[in-house]
Amino acid sequence: MRLVFWAACAAFLVPGADAFAQRNFDLDILRETFGFDDATKKSVELDQLTQGCQARDCIPAIDHPEFVTAGEADHITDDAMVITIAYRGEYRAYPARILDHHEIVNDTIAGDPLAITWCPLCGSAVGIRRIVAGEVTTFGVSGVLYNSDLVLYDRVSETLWDQIKAQGIVGQLTGEQLQLVPVSMSRWSVWRNKHPDTLVLSPNTGFDYDYTLDRYASYRDSSSLMFPVARTDDRVQAKTVVFGFALDSGAIAYPESLLQETGAYRHDLDGEEAIITLHDDGAVTMRRAGQTHHPVRLFWFAWYNFHPATDLIH
Repeated sequence: MRLVFWAACAAFLVPGADAFAQRNFDLDILRETFGFDDATKKSVELDQLTQGCQARDCIPAIDHPEFVTAGEADHITDDAMVITIAYRGEYRAYPARILDHHEIVNDTIAGDPLAITWCPLCGSAVGIRRIVAGEVTTFGVSGVLYNSDLVLYDRVSETLWDQIKAQGIVGQLTGEQLQLVPVSMSRWSVWRNKHPDTLVLSPNTGFDYDYTLDRYASYRDSSSLMFPVARTDDRVQAKTVVFGFALDSGAIAYPESLLQETGAYRHDLDGEEAIITLHDDGAVTMRRAGQTHHPVRLFWFAWYNFHPATDLIH
């Protein structure tokens, strides 16, 4: 099933939304699996969602993750990218090459139900609490995308949620907001050196995948997108990695390269000094008006599509 999905993706590696040709599938996930129609509560029209594979859960979430210690993590190289979380005194790393095949890990950290989500098409890692309508739940991959981004569904209400903003977009809980939990991305050696007691997601996932392959390498190196997006902006190249902050005063993004050059970037933001810091474990924060803000790390095109009024410092 995963091979069919990847072949479908590769077939539609296109310069942009205008060149995208909608792939036809035998099953309409939105209408036939979820039972959505024109009368369904939604903030996004169904025709704005692109079906990416042949069935719901075609990319299988990891529901029972196993972990190894940093010293036991021989399945990951020093320069490999990991999604990281520091939560209530616990530290975990999730190799991107594993999540390329799964996109969601339904985990429990410090006793709290959390989900680590990863969209390789948008380069976006987002952490959320696994609580929907007051119930602990798990999340799965819906099989559709919105502006090339992963669309999750919860297994309580079967609402569809966009990953980047973690908002309900189709179904019973449309308009609701999931609670975000800060996650970061780093090279494994950087994270391990700062947090040697970290746990690492094991390749023993219960699935027979080759996690040594970097299946999205050519996509990251290309300027093309696989699936359509609503809008484009050429202030920087589409797949420039940025850190996007959604503040009460508006959205703003900073290229990763800017922080790599300076370590910390200071500027006036609406009359307050903002200090954006790249920490020595790879995490990024903004300190402003006595508050600490956490960004989403992702490709520029993805941030812009979800925050079209964003400022960009570059």
